[in-house]
Amino acid sequence: MNDSSPIRYRNADHQKGFMVLMILMMLALGTAVWFGTLGEIRSNSMKLESEDRNLSQLKAIKDRMLAYAILHPEIYSDESVVSGVGYFPCPDTDNDGNPNEPCGYVSGTNQLYVIGRVPTRIANHFFSFIDSSVDSSRYWFAVDSRLVNSHSFYQFNSASRIPEINTTLTHEVKDLSNKDVPPLLVDGKDDIVMALFYAGAPLAGQSRPSNNIADYLEQPSSTLGYNINFQSIGVNPNTFNDYVITITRNEWEAAILSRVTQDTFPQDGTPDLCNSITDNTEHWFNECAYTNPVNRPIFACNGTALNNLGGQGWRNIVCP
Repeated sequence: MNDSSPIRYRNADHQKGFMVLMILMMLALGTAVWFGTLGEIRSNSMKLESEDRNLSQLKAIKDRMLAYAILHPEIYSDESVVSGVGYFPCPDTDNDGNPNEPCGYVSGTNQLYVIGRVPTRIANHFFSFIDSSVDSSRYWFAVDSRLVNSHSFYQFNSASRIPEINTTLTHEVKDLSNKDVPPLLVDGKDDIVMALFYAGAPLAGQSRPSNNIADYLEQPSSTLGYNINFQSIGVNPNTFNDYVITITRNEWEAAILSRVTQDTFPQDGTPDLCNSITDNTEHWFNECAYTNPVNRPIFACNGTALNNLGGQGWRNIVCP
C-alpha cells in the first residue's frame, strides 16, 4: 500500500496537468476563433462602408448632373448662343477629366446614346461633377445623345448648335433598322435618360488604367446606331461588380420644369419667364428662329426676321 501511494499521486498530477493543457488549448482556440470572426466582421464592415461611400458619390454625381441641366443657361451665359435647360455634358473618353466634344455622331451615323467617363469638371465654366478626393476613373455614364450640349450632327453655320429639347421630346427614336426604340434601357426599363456607373475593383481580364470601357464595366457591347439594355445585377459577383443608378425621364422633366415653371413674383399662376422674357426676342425660352427662310438648319427652326438659334420653344408649352 505504501509503495503504491506515490504512483496514485503522480497519476493525479498528470491528469491535472493534462486538464490544464486542454483548458489552455481551448482558450487559445477560442481566442483564435473570436479574433478571426472579429477580423471577418471588420473586413465585411470596411467593405460595406467602402461600398456606401461609392454609392454616395454616385448619387452625388447624379445630383450634380441634374443641377448642371437646370443651371445650363447660367453656366454658359458667356456663349454667343446661350442655350437653355435640360442638357448634359459629353463624356470624357480619354481620361483627362474634360468632356470630349462634340459627341453623338460617329462615322456618319447618329448614336442613340453616348457613353464614357463622367467628366471631373467643366474647367472653363467652373463646374465640377466629382470630388477631387475620389478615384474619378471609376465613374462612367451613358446618356441619351439628344441631350448632350455639343452634338456634331446639329452643327450649323460653324456653330455647335445643340438639339432643341423640351418636354415634348419623343420617348423613342429611330435606329438603323428604322425601328422605333428607346435610346437606352436599364434592366429592360425604358424612359431612362442617363445611366450612371461605378466600376468596382478590376476583375479577371480587366487591365487598368485604360480608356477601354470593358476594362471597367461588365455591360453589354454597344452597336453603333442601335440602343442598349444596361444591367444593374450580374448573375455571378465574380464576373460583375458594377454599381448602377439612373436618371429617369420623369426625374429629368421634373428638374427642368421646376426651373421653367417657377412662379415666385408675383405668384399669379403664371411662370415668371412668361412675364419677364418678351416674346419674339432672342432667348432660349422662345421659339427657335433663323433669318434665312430657305437655308434652314436640320433642326426645327422658324424662318423669321430674328435669329434665335438657342430657342427651345418653352413659351408655347408653359405659358397660358
